[in-house]
Amino acid sequence: MKDFSNFQHVRIITEEGSVANGDYILDDVIIRCKNGLLCDSTDENGEVLPAIETRDGNHLEHWKNGVLHCETSPAVVDNFDNYEKWYINGVECPPQN
Repeated sequence: MKDFSNFQHVRIITEEGSVANGDYILDDVIIRCKNGLLCDSTDENGEVLPAIETRDGNHLEHWKNGVLHCETSPAVVDNFDNYEKWYINGVECPPQN
């Protein structure tokens, strides 16, 4: 699956014309937004939920306020196509191990 990196700094508007807030399911992809921007969220148990994930769990992306971002693991993981990418504040970088 292609990553969603082209959505960095893009405000997402719903079909109704309002700023996207919360969780949306499009086909087999779950998308999480905060104030119109892709952004991870936290569930009631305190676990981080990636801003983008497929229902089968083979693709996930961590975002923070509209940019790809994860400091402790790859921001993009694709198990189907077997790749991962690291991003800090929207900039791709080498693995942070």
